[in-house]
Amino acid sequence: MKTPKIVVALATALLVTVCLTGAPLQQAPGGPERGGPGGQAPPAAPGGAAQTKTATGELAKVDVAAKEITIKGSDNKDMVFTWSDATQLTGVEGGAQGLTGKTGATLRVTYQERGGANLASRIEVQEKK
Repeated sequence: MKTPKIVVALATALLVTVCLTGAPLQQAPGGPERGGPGGQAPPAAPGGAAQTKTATGELAKVDVAAKEITIKGSDNKDMVFTWSDATQLTGVEGGAQGLTGKTGATLRVTYQERGGANLASRIEVQEKK
């Protein structure tokens, strides 16, 4: 009669082990994101997913070390954006480093507001017409 009890105990131990080791591997929908302090993703906006926005303006400043750009919008206000390795860059050669020579160029930035920062998912250098 001890055999069924041993089998149940082993099955229970195995189930608990699988549940406890698998829990940290679970991720929120959308997968991991980069950016924020310590390489951790910033907290999501209250009430669900952050809304994607677009801003267009003149490139005023590039800080490669901080991975930040500043653009001056049509309302003459500065907006600061942070980029990551996952940010798509178009219209510029040499990646983010290539932005340093583009001061004054018109940029279109697709971004999300997260944790008080504007995180760029796409930066496009607009061609002069």
